[in-house]
Amino acid sequence: MFTGLIEEEGKIKKVLTLGQAKRIYVETSLSLKIGDSIAVDGVCLTVEEIKNNQVQFFLSKETLNRTKFKTNLKTGQYVNLERALTPSSFLGGHLVSGHVDTTGTVRNIKKEGENYLFTFSFPREYEKYIVEKGSIAVDGISLTVASVKPGQFTVQIIPHTFNLTTMKRMKPGDTVNLEFDMIGKYVVETVEKYLKFRPSY
Repeated sequence: MFTGLIEEEGKIKKVLTLGQAKRIYVETSLSLKIGDSIAVDGVCLTVEEIKNNQVQFFLSKETLNRTKFKTNLKTGQYVNLERALTPSSFLGGHLVSGHVDTTGTVRNIKKEGENYLFTFSFPREYEKYIVEKGSIAVDGISLTVASVKPGQFTVQIIPHTFNLTTMKRMKPGDTVNLEFDMIGKYVVETVEKYLKFRPSY
């Protein structure tokens, strides 16, 4: 479990293709140990090996198919990193599982004073999980939805978030990982199941 508060940008130093899976090596200064769960651009991965300042992760076929890493994964790429929550962690963002729902696309970036407005498009079948002023994780970053339109949403990025994360590297056309609010998803699914199976009196 994560909060969506990015600790550091890591840099991919090597990518190995293993049939339908991949293994990546990420350079980071974070203090880690083998077996740790790390959100890499919002994807929960397990530390396999640590050598010097490079951390090894394995990406399964399912992970690749569900995330932007299927088509967007290369040496030199920067990724957002966050270590998993501990019982004493400060929950400053929102609950993020690290299980990406789908991918979206950067449609527009607009600077407004010191802030930035980012607009993303996403598959419309996921619209039921996103609401104005609700939470969403974009490449693992906990953000608040500023507005929603059919098939797209906008978020406002403060300078701290922009400078600390990969958002400063994003450009229109880029693909991003999206994880919708966990609590919202449970509510929607529970209500839909109830309406489908409720008894008739």
